[in-house]
Amino acid sequence: MALDNAHYDEKLASVYDQMYPIEFDTAQAVEFIASLAPANGRVLEVGVGTGRIAVPLAERGFQVHGIDGSEAMLAKLKERDEQGLVTTQQGDFTEVGTGLTFDVVTLVLNTFFVAVTKEQQLGCLRLVREQLAPGGRFVLEAFDPAPYHCLEKPELSMRHLDEGAIMLDTLAVDRSQQLMLGTHTIIDGGRPETRQHVLRYAFPFEIDLLAELAGLRLVDRWEDWTKQPYTARSLRHVSVYEHASETA
Repeated sequence: MALDNAHYDEKLASVYDQMYPIEFDTAQAVEFIASLAPANGRVLEVGVGTGRIAVPLAERGFQVHGIDGSEAMLAKLKERDEQGLVTTQQGDFTEVGTGLTFDVVTLVLNTFFVAVTKEQQLGCLRLVREQLAPGGRFVLEAFDPAPYHCLEKPELSMRHLDEGAIMLDTLAVDRSQQLMLGTHTIIDGGRPETRQHVLRYAFPFEIDLLAELAGLRLVDRWEDWTKQPYTARSLRHVSVYEHASETA
């Protein structure tokens, strides 16, 4: 089953960066990832999206590749990447790799959860392992699903996109399958347009188990990109893995 769920169309791609206005977080993420790669090293971003992380890394001199399932998102990346520094590839990152190896592989901002079955998530991690160079590091950022796992009824929220547009979000959870159904309605003066997407959330230690099955081993886990300690109260995690075969 392909990742059709992850294929942002032109409408969502046009507002994606407004959906996640986290420039402060971007700078911290770039610093974190850069610290794991050698000078001029090779970096792969899985689910590269509009290039929020990839382009700043490439501007620092890293050789950056990105894979994404959405043609519209990759088009936005190319608009941001005016110098053409990032090498991109369109494809399902649970089934398709680059055929290359990298010093650092990244999967940020909950993108791992767009793989909506355990098998897809395991396939993604196996491809990560195959593309990770000896001594390399895999960095995964995701939210901790505990607060959402307890959701009893759909939750409604609103995002401000710009002066003329808002997005209404509805979130529903199926705990039996660990699925989250998000419905996004964009109101921008024209005909309201609604899009849906599904996430298959996984708890941090569940991800660790899948990683072990894929041949990866957890090295570090932090609450955020500034390396705050991960605790029972943490709402997200930044986890770093290596080849399991490199364990002493």
